[in-house]
Parts: sequence; C-alpha cells; structure tokens
Amino acid sequence: MAQKHTLQILLSPLLLPLSWIFGFIARARYFLYQKQICPSYSPQIPCICVGNISWGGTGKSPFIDYLLKLFHTQTVHCAVLSRGYGTKLASYPFVLNKNIVDTDRSLKDMALPDEPCMLLQKNPMSTIVIDPKRAESAKLVEKQFPRIQVLLMDDGFQHFALKRHMDFVLLDADDLSPHAGFVKRNWNSLIPLGSWREPEKALYRAAAFFLKCPPAQWEQIKEHTVKKLTPYQKPLFVFQLAITKIIPLFAQEKNSVHDLKKSDYAILAGIGNPLQFQAGVQEYIGHACAKKFFLADHANMDRRLAEILQLDMPLLCTEKDAVKLQNYPQLAQKEIYYTQTAVQFYTSCFTTDDFETWFRHSVLPLVSNHTK
Repeated sequence: MAQKHTLQILLSPLLLPLSWIFGFIARARYFLYQKQICPSYSPQIPCICVGNISWGGTGKSPFIDYLLKLFHTQTVHCAVLSRGYGTKLASYPFVLNKNIVDTDRSLKDMALPDEPCMLLQKNPMSTIVIDPKRAESAKLVEKQFPRIQVLLMDDGFQHFALKRHMDFVLLDADDLSPHAGFVKRNWNSLIPLGSWREPEKALYRAAAFFLKCPPAQWEQIKEHTVKKLTPYQKPLFVFQLAITKIIPLFAQEKNSVHDLKKSDYAILAGIGNPLQFQAGVQEYIGHACAKKFFLADHANMDRRLAEILQLDMPLLCTEKDAVKLQNYPQLAQKEIYYTQTAVQFYTSCFTTDDFETWFRHSVLPLVSNHTK
C-alpha cells in the first residue's frame, strides 16, 4: 500500500533529503551487484521473482497462490523461496512441504511464519523454503528436490543476491494515483518521504507489471497509469482481489453468511492494506463492520487477545491472519471466520493477450527449455 501517511505529508521538507539519501543507497547497492562487486548466485532452475516497488499491500501472497495453482495445472512443480518475515527460526534454510508437516510433530509447537503456512495449506503440492538468504534456499532446492522445475522468489525485487530469469512487479493503485503536487505524489516517492523502495528506473527490470486495482478505480487512473508505464513497454495486467467464500475457522461455528449479513460483526487484519480488506468484506456482507482490529504485526496479538475474547459478535479475518489465530485454542469458543479470496484478472495494457495466454507464451517456455 503506497498511500502516504499524514505525517509524511506534514514532515515532507525534513523527509525529502533523507529520501534522496535512501535513493542513492538503493542505486549504489544495485550497481555493486550489477558489476559483481557483491556476489550473486545464478540458479540452475528458472527463477521468477514476485515483488513490488513499494513496501507492501500489493497482493503478493494471493498472486503467488494464483501462480502456484496455474503452474500446477501445467504439471509444473514449484518451490517458493520465502524470507519468513516476522518469525525467527532455529535454523535456515527451513523446508515446509506436505510430507514434512505430516510427519514432523515438532512443527506444531513452533512459531512458523503465517504466509508460508497459508500458501502450503492452499497448495499442498508445493514446497516452501524459508530463509532470508534466498540464494541458500535456491541451492538447497537444487540439491535436495530434483523434481522442482520453477523457483518463485517471494518479495525479492530488491534482493539481488539471487539472480532471476523474470521479475513480476506488483503495483497498488496508490502507486499510480494521480495526485497534484509533489508532496502528495506517490509515484517515485522514496522512503521515508513515501513508500517506494527504489527509484522509478528500477521498473525497467520488470518482465511484466501487475496492478491490483478495483475496476471502478481503474477507470479513474487508467489514462494516468498508461502514461506512466508507457516508457517501459512491458505488459500490464490488472487484477482485483475478490472474496469468494467465508469459512468458519473452528468447526463448531454454525452461523451462515446469510446470518452474518443480518448481524454486527468485527474484522481483524494484520496485512499491508487493511482498509482494502475492510472494504471488500463490507461489499461482500452488505454493511459496515461494527469494530475493527488492525495489527501492524502479530507481535501485539497477545495484547489484543483479551479484547477479542470479550467480543459479543462474529469476527472475520484474512486467510493469512487465520493461520495465526489457529494457534490460540482459547479462541475456539468464539465465532470466527476467514475470507477466501481469489485473483481475478479483468484487463491488460501494452499487449493483446490476457495473462494466461501471455503466461503460456512467455513463461512456460522457460520451464520447457530447462527440462530439455
């Protein structure tokens, strides 16, 4: 989510010089890897990076889930390389797959990152390797999992220690919203003034752009978006995240979605763009939530637990948050649901193909060339 905080706007004269310094460091860092002054590893397996230019909320997790399912339909075996944000494990690289989860009982007592666990639950045919050093994960996959044909590097657009064959760059509508004036502009507004992690020239590295944007908002920013992305001449695929189902977190919940549409409810979100989750739930249920819990991370979940236990209404959360909530057995007495979402592509620019057609023509040949 690239939308600026009010403090960033108010403090912009002070933050602008720091943003210049941040940009210089980002360019220098890329230069050092480009000139091989800093070492990087070239994997033998095709590697596709799924990342973003800003600091989050672009829909990487559901997009990777979509890619895993798409590759699976082509009988292509994937491994996801995750940094495991938010949790420190005893050793790295750490492997998660269905076989390990089914046989290693010690995993039940471990605090595992929620995102890899969610991806594995939704894609049991996949392998997830957790390590902040993604090059080490790639080496482990090459050594121990010969059936893997594609590496998907999660949130790695600024991770240059592992070379990749393609960069999929995800953008949020806020990255491209046409605000007048420099202070409110999101485009090319670097940390700490904005949320971009690299200057706009980094976008030339993209093989394709993926914009998370509701259809109604797309009509408002379409002209501006095309103007901004024209210099790069890379395909742009626009998608929305749609709630497809609401599922009980614990088995004893009896209410139906029909009942939820008649009652007050609360929401919980510890994701990059909680406001978008709130809007999606409101559209699906038909009325606004009565209470909300927005968590910067799950470290403060324990502090909010008592408040959640006192709720006298159903609680709805994201799929990612549901993984964490399952670790609190005392919540089984509460009525909790999680939303199942899906990536839905609905238009494209700079190409006549829809995404799946482009995928077959541009991505699958990487796999076939590797397996020959």
